[in-house]
Formats: sequence, structure tokens, C-alpha cells
Amino acid sequence: MSDDVDVGVQDISGKKGFSALLVLVIAVFCLLGGYGAGALTGGPVLVALGLAEQPEVEEVVADGSEADSGPKASDLFQPMEGVFDPSKKRFYAEVGELLIALPYRGATRHLQLTVQLVGHDQKYMKSVENDVPAIRNGLLIFFNQQQFQRVNTYEGRESLRRETLVRVNEIIGATAELRVADVYFTAYITQ
Repeated sequence: MSDDVDVGVQDISGKKGFSALLVLVIAVFCLLGGYGAGALTGGPVLVALGLAEQPEVEEVVADGSEADSGPKASDLFQPMEGVFDPSKKRFYAEVGELLIALPYRGATRHLQLTVQLVGHDQKYMKSVENDVPAIRNGLLIFFNQQQFQRVNTYEGRESLRRETLVRVNEIIGATAELRVADVYFTAYITQ
């Protein structure tokens, strides 16, 4: 009987050492491969996760100078002076409440705001009210491109309000004379 038992037992002591060595080599290879891939793609991955800021790129013309495309919409569509001047009538258009999900440090944060537009020409502001669906769509796209750490500050909020005015006037094809005078955030919550 003892012969039958000995036949079923195999010597695996030589394979244990080989398996541990193989596991160690694979672990080192994976570690080095991961480090190399992280070094090559770490920046874009951090930007995608919202852990690093994306570098700003300036437009450069072939001769090396910065591009000058003439007057910019951001210069043309600044808030009008004296919006609350008693001699000026004001007409409003309600864009409504918008809820935007923004990535921030691997989590999702939210920006909830209500947008009001003000102008001085009643007929023009009536036409703006007809364009509210296009304005909402354009603003949703615009707000989704923002970074949470920027819109979560007072300075960022004011900058966003001014940029929203420019964006609205671009969407509706405004001119220097017929345009939305200013934009107000009547509710603004970040969480």
C-alpha cells in the first residue's frame, strides 16, 4: 500500500522557486511599464480628472507674432454703462435656471444658476425672448466648459457673468447698437 501512496505524490519544490521568480519579474515589469505610461500621459490624465489646470495656448501666426483678428466680441459686448440710469427704460428676458455638472478632483460638482438678460430696446428684447432656447443651449455648452475651482470664487463668478454677456450677444447675432446690455445671475449656487 505504501507504494500506491508514493506514486500520487510529486516533487514540486523546484516549481515553487520558479513561480515566485516569475511573479517578481512580472511585478517589476508592470511597475516599470506603469511608471513609463504615467510619465508620458500623466499631464493629460490629471487635466481630465480635474486635478491639474490645462495650459493656456496662445494663437500664433506663421511669422511668430500673436494673431490679431481685429476687434474681439469680448471688447465689443462689455456691460453697458448706466444700465440703471433713470432716463433709460429696461426690459428683461428670462433665460431660466440652469444646472451644470462640472468635474473636480475626480468627483462631480454642480453649478446651479438663474440667468436674466436686460436691454434698453423693447422690440429687440422681445426678439431675444424668442431666442431663449438657442441661448439656453449655447449657455449650457459654454458653462460645461468651465472649471469648478474658477466658478466657485467671487472673482470667477463676475468673470463668468461678463463672459456670459459676450456669449449671449454672439449667439443672438447682436450689434454694437442692438444688443443685450447686461446679464444678471439672480441665483448662483456651487456645491
